[in-house]
Amino acid sequence: MTPQWIAARVRIGFLLLSYTLLFCVEGHSSPPQRPPGGDPVLGERIAKGIAFDGRLWILGTMPTPRDASGGLVSFGISDYKRTVHFEGGVLDLAKSDHELWILRKGTENHRFVVSMWRGNRFEDLSEFQLSAQDAPLALLRSADSPAVLSEGTVHYPAKDKTWHVVQLKGKLRSGVQVSVASPQEGERIYVGFNVGEWGGGLQQVDLRTGAVTDVERRDTKDLCGGPLNRDCDPVTGVIPDPQNKECVLASVGLVHMGHSNGRILRVCDSRVTLLSEILIPGDKDKGNDDKWGRTEAFYGLAPSADDGFWGITYRALYLFDAAGNKKQEYTLPKLESVSGIRLSKALPQVIVLQTDVNWAVSTSGYTPLVVPLEGSAQQR
Repeated sequence: MTPQWIAARVRIGFLLLSYTLLFCVEGHSSPPQRPPGGDPVLGERIAKGIAFDGRLWILGTMPTPRDASGGLVSFGISDYKRTVHFEGGVLDLAKSDHELWILRKGTENHRFVVSMWRGNRFEDLSEFQLSAQDAPLALLRSADSPAVLSEGTVHYPAKDKTWHVVQLKGKLRSGVQVSVASPQEGERIYVGFNVGEWGGGLQQVDLRTGAVTDVERRDTKDLCGGPLNRDCDPVTGVIPDPQNKECVLASVGLVHMGHSNGRILRVCDSRVTLLSEILIPGDKDKGNDDKWGRTEAFYGLAPSADDGFWGITYRALYLFDAAGNKKQEYTLPKLESVSGIRLSKALPQVIVLQTDVNWAVSTSGYTPLVVPLEGSAQQR
């Protein structure tokens, strides 16, 4: 990090602050204050939501970088009946077409367990140990099996309840929010990092060699030249590309200091293609390529039933076809409180949840999560 880079960031921060104080951009000039409340187990920092077996599964998270574990609660989608499965210690959850998995802490330090929902209870599949210098980052579906990505390894469960281990060659970055996905073909894992105003970016893990590489595309020499720049672009979601088996889709989103930036990208190996960039309503297109600070921030992606995908912003839910063309726009509905969790089932095929996960690194305040319902798509 050069002195010139730091000086440039300071100048941009000062200009943004001055702009915000002078013009007070409506809706983003200052974040709302956190009201008291939240679910008794989860609090208000909702890390993830999945629809499975007629229930909405919600994972909370602790606000500490080295301990991102939290509680796991599910609600009946039809009746909102609440069940507490774990009051803490759960690190992530993921699902395949017919299975729901969780990653949780073991009974001893540095030991972790992958469990599967079976017969109305969680059944342990296998346990593994990491070094004191390593820590798990995510549980994901890879080639229809659970895989655990840590800072230094990838673990795959074997049939005899042991593990296949791939040692990483290269360093993964970190983020307040980490999103992961493997393309339909497998062979790679893409890891998106959200550090708010400090960017985050995207990395790729080769599952054959363990090699870790940065994935970027900077079309200009500007400080925040994109469309994918680790210094400026927080990646808020990564899902398998429904159209291309070797690719993933990634969302970028940041609302901070009076400006909003966001887009949806297709990533195939190291190739980055811009799929969608939506101007903020009321902002007129100036007829050039400079849309910085004037596009809707995307806070997540999810697959849809017709081989397309959903993208959610602070104000709307968008349905895209597989090529990235916008098919439908829905204004976000008013959320209702269910055991302190704010959510809505008013939109077709999805549930919208509220979280404050982005609050620590931007002035976005509460942001939405989108959860596709069963039958509308399989969340990977």
